[in-house]
Formats: sequence, structure tokens, C-alpha cells
Amino acid sequence: MKRALLPIIAGILLLCIPLMVSNQFLLHLGIIVLMWTVLGVSWNLLGGYAGQVSFGHASFFGVGAYTTMILYLSFGLAPWYGMALGGIMGALLSLPIGFICFRLRGPYFSLATLAVAEIVRLVALNWEQLTHGPMGLLITTLPVVTLFGEPINWERKGPFFLIVAVIALSAMFATYLLARARLGSYLLAIREDEDAAESIGINTTRAKVSALALSAFFTGLAGGFYGMYFRYVDPDAVFPISLSIEMVFIAVVGGLRTIAGPVVGAVFLTTIAELVRERFEVGHLIFYGLFMMLVIRYLPDGIWGRVLRLFTPHR
Repeated sequence: MKRALLPIIAGILLLCIPLMVSNQFLLHLGIIVLMWTVLGVSWNLLGGYAGQVSFGHASFFGVGAYTTMILYLSFGLAPWYGMALGGIMGALLSLPIGFICFRLRGPYFSLATLAVAEIVRLVALNWEQLTHGPMGLLITTLPVVTLFGEPINWERKGPFFLIVAVIALSAMFATYLLARARLGSYLLAIREDEDAAESIGINTTRAKVSALALSAFFTGLAGGFYGMYFRYVDPDAVFPISLSIEMVFIAVVGGLRTIAGPVVGAVFLTTIAELVRERFEVGHLIFYGLFMMLVIRYLPDGIWGRVLRLFTPHR
């Protein structure tokens, strides 16, 4: 009971931050950290727990972003509803990708996901009737929403912080449930030895596709939030290979197969990258490379994974 109380208190304090912080830059930084937390947690569901290294998660992010934008601009559907449908579209896209790519293993699977992400990017780039191609899609104003009789000011960062905080907490709670569910045990067996898992009757393809769909749902949800927050998307912004790579970095640096690991990874990498980006145009990329080498060499369990190992030696 005491162990469950701490994360609940942390979640409540997180949701209260917009009430305590008025500095818009700090709130913006918190929003970016939380968005990358969602992406790190999403990738960790597949890469950490199932051991399937995907370099194609940018496809789900981009589909979620474009779904949200198109539904609002073409059909007038409010972005917060479009975000949920963006997550669903990401999960639906993951099903054929999973059934095709999971026939491959190891580096072949990773390369296949990389190729799929590039195909999806090229489709978005050339399907100009739907996506406006390289020009992208732009939202000029968000719908008016009232809360307690007062309209929400979308020019402030507070409402966006609350939305992405709820998404991040939901993704972490889903990870908590997955780790304790039968599917989590199946994924653990697959990660350790897929052939042995199959020999004891586990449907490895179905288990991996289920994990991919859950991962893609939250990635698409984050993409939808990106579109609503920045109000502009184009193929180069939401489908780049670098986006998928950064998701891997956050999960690995924070700690694979942990709930809080991606949070730690997002805080370290995103905060320092934002500060470095102000002074050096590509400094954050150099930092990513150096930091990854140091973590892999000296902290193979990630930052949070090492903390857990220090306090729980039996792990």
C-alpha cells in the first residue's frame, strides 16, 4: 500500500504544476519532457518488455499527428477527440506492420520497421490531396472550450501541460498493468528465448502484435498532441527516422523494462538538449551520441535501472 501511495502522490503533484508555475518557458519545457516521456514509455512497451527493437515508431507518431489535424481542418472534429482517433489509427496501422515484420527477427526486423517508416513518410509526402505534401497542415485557432464558465486560454501552456500529463500518466499506468498481466509474462519469455516460448505454447506473433498495437496507440496519441500543441505538421517534422532513434535513446538511457525509466531518460536528454540547442544548432545531437556511449559503457541498465539495482540487490 505504501509503495502504491508514492506514485499516486507524484501524479497528483504533476497535475498541480500548472497551478504552481507561471513561467511559460518552464511549462513548455515540461510539456516537451512529458511528450518524450510518452514516446519513451511507448517504445519501451515493445523494445523493453518484448525485446523487439523498432526503428519505425515515427510512422505511428506521424499518422496520429496527421489524423488529428485532418479531422479538425476537414471535418471540424475538435483536436482532443482527434488525438484519441490518432492513437487508434496508429494501433490499426501497427497490425499489418506487425504481422508482416514479426516474421523477421533480430536486425532484420529492425531494418524492416525502418523501411516501413520511410514508406509511410513518402506516402505522406506525395499524397498532396490529403496531407498537402511538403507544405504541411496548419491550425490557426483551436476551438473555444469553457471550464467552470471561463473559456480556456490556448495561448497559455497550462492546459497543454495538463493534457500531456494525463497521457503520460496513462501510458505509465498501462505499462504497470502490462508488466503484471499474463501478456507481460509472455513478452518476458519471448525476450529471453522466443523459440523456447513457442515450444511451451505461447503464440509469440499474437503477443508481439498486441504489444506493438498498445505501443503504437500511445505513440499515435503523442503525435496527435504534437499536432494540437504546435498546430503545424509536415512529413519532415513527424516522420523523420531521427524521431524513432530518439525514442530508443530515451528508453535505453532511462532504463529498459522499468516504468519510471523513460521519465528519467526524457528529463535528462530533453532538458539538456533544449538548453544546448539554444547555443549550438546541432549540439543536442552530439550530446545524444556522447551520452549514449557513456550510458551503454557504464550504465547498461540505464540510469533508473542502476538506481533500482542499488536499492534492490536481488534484481
